[in-house]
Parts: sequence; C-alpha cells; structure tokens
Amino acid sequence: MTARKSYRQQFMLTLGQEEVPVLVSAMRRKSMRLQLNSSGEIDLRIPLGTAKDQVLAFVKQHHDWLVQRRSEFRQRRQARSEHLLVQGRQLPVRESALSEFMVSEQAVWVPAGWSVEQTQLALDTWLRSQAKLEFTRMIERWWPAFAPFASQRPQLRIKKMRTRWGSLSQRGYINLNLALMQLPEHLLELVVVHELCHLKHFDHGPGFRALMSQCLPDWRTREQELSQLARLL
Repeated sequence: MTARKSYRQQFMLTLGQEEVPVLVSAMRRKSMRLQLNSSGEIDLRIPLGTAKDQVLAFVKQHHDWLVQRRSEFRQRRQARSEHLLVQGRQLPVRESALSEFMVSEQAVWVPAGWSVEQTQLALDTWLRSQAKLEFTRMIERWWPAFAPFASQRPQLRIKKMRTRWGSLSQRGYINLNLALMQLPEHLLELVVVHELCHLKHFDHGPGFRALMSQCLPDWRTREQELSQLARLL
C-alpha cells in the first residue's frame, strides 16, 4: 500500500466465526487509527505510504479488542431490535401478524419472521423519516430569531455521528445526529439552538454564551443532562 494520493480500499477480516469488512482509508496523517463504525464495519485510517504488512500487523495486534467491540455491537443491535427509544420513550418491538412494519404510540410492530438486520433497517428508515420532520420543525420554530444573522436558512442534513450531536457548516448546512431522535424534545431544542447560534458566533466565547443564555436561559442545565444521557446512549 504505497500510493501517493489518498485512497480507500476494503478487505474482509475473520473475527471469531464471522467475516467483517475492513474499510481502509489512506490519508495525510501520522499514525494508524482503528474503530468500529455505526454499521459494525472496521474503519481503519492509515498514513499515506503505509506498507501492507504493517497494516495487517496493526490489525492483528488489535484482534482481541476488535472481537470485543464486535460483540458489544451485536448486543446493541439486538437490544435495538427489541426496543426503540424515541424522544425519551422506549417502545417495545413486537411481532405482528401483518405483513408491514408499523409504529404506534404503544409499540413497534414487525412482521413475524423478520431477521435482526431487516428489523434494524426498517427502524433506521423510520427514524430518519421522523427525524426529518422533527428536526425541520424545530429549526423552523427558532429560525425567526436567527434570520438576521444569515442570508438564508441552513439546509438540514441528518447523519450518524460518533462524537457530535450537531455541527454548522460555513457552506450552509446544519448537520444533526440521527441519535437526537432518542432524546427528549428539550434536548433536541438545545442542540438546534446551539448550532444556530454559530450563525453569529463560530466559537464558544462570551458572545456565543450570551446568545445561548438569551435564547435558552437554562441551557447549561440542559447541557449537563445531555452529557449524562450521552454516556448511556
């Protein structure tokens, strides 16, 4: 692996009794980094010019760690196929005699015989559709307060993010984590207002904090609650 420009490759790795994709991204960086992404695949980032035997040795060195992370991933996926957390409410996932996936106020109904993968795909698809509605509604609620700071409203993008609840791009996007759909509405509001405040203040200095206090006087209390929930989720 000795390309001069950034590139991506993929190979399969045997972990226990399963074959897991390894996504290799070569880029300008000083060290190799290994993690499991939200799909359970192995995400490996390496410096440009790293030799193939070095990559394989690095992955082998972390074999036991990867086995443990995959086990935890399967457990989380199984738990998500049994319960769906939506805006602070936990809905049980139950088998249905119907042939269609359905979500009610009391439960999530899944056709009998569906696999964990089918169930998870349906849950993610439904969550994304609901997230688009809820996130858009919250942005529209607060947009009049922030319109003077921007020529146009940021365009919503919903993502799965490992370390952030949201971000605001100078290119005109407000990026919100799909996992926000698990949180109560007042914490979604906190994240949306936080990102919209960056339309005027791109840092977290005194001006930003003053604007947050003007919009949400209890924002610090909400941030503490969000931090506590983040450790659980």
